[in-house]
Amino acid sequence: MMQPRRPLLALAAALAVAGCSSTVEGTASPSPTEPSGGSSSSSAPSSSAEPTGGGDDLTAGLLPQDAFGAGAVVTPISQSDLEAGAAVGTDLDGATITPESCAQAVAESQPSVTDLTGVAAQAATSGTTVTAQLLTTGTPGDPVAELAAAATACPQATITSPDIGTATITLAALQVPALGDGSAGLAYTTTVSAPDGSQIAVPALYAVVADGDRLLSMISTSIGGTVDQAAFTALVQQAFEYQAQQLD
Repeated sequence: MMQPRRPLLALAAALAVAGCSSTVEGTASPSPTEPSGGSSSSSAPSSSAEPTGGGDDLTAGLLPQDAFGAGAVVTPISQSDLEAGAAVGTDLDGATITPESCAQAVAESQPSVTDLTGVAAQAATSGTTVTAQLLTTGTPGDPVAELAAAATACPQATITSPDIGTATITLAALQVPALGDGSAGLAYTTTVSAPDGSQIAVPALYAVVADGDRLLSMISTSIGGTVDQAAFTALVQQAFEYQAQQLD
């Protein structure tokens, strides 16, 4: 079952650059870090962060800082950051993935970020919660259909690695508003069991919305906390409406 590979690997890449050091596809280490690029106190994303790839400048479609709540620190994510995160997210050396259907999905390589015609991204940190927003054009395949099928195709996977111990990934469909040319969501929990027997559960929410050739991706995760599904889906709708107003 190969359908879920793109959304899951894209999620790993985004989480890697949004403050969670991913070790294998879809898993995040329990140690939060500051998003790359330093903090930003401006009300809009900085245009100096090299947010785009190709000819489509999507930066204006990213939400302003105040959309993420009082005190949120918003950091631009460059295309090079995304490429580095994708490389980390697909590093599966020495890992064992079960069941086989999920192993195939996890092992497939992610479409190159450099193939996109436009990329703009940012991460917002508020307490233990990190939310990443990505706008892309030229995204290959059908990300909405692939994400909608992900939980059915691979509801749970186990990854064992010498580096992280054992991680169990549980996926379930997330209801998101019907937006644009199609939308889908995924609720996602990674439980990491370290070699010393300790465990940590990392929840995440992921949604994609197609708007013509543009794709909005929103990801939210919390290290040592919880994720609010209602607040997240409301933010997805706000982000979709904002990018449509700014870019259409």
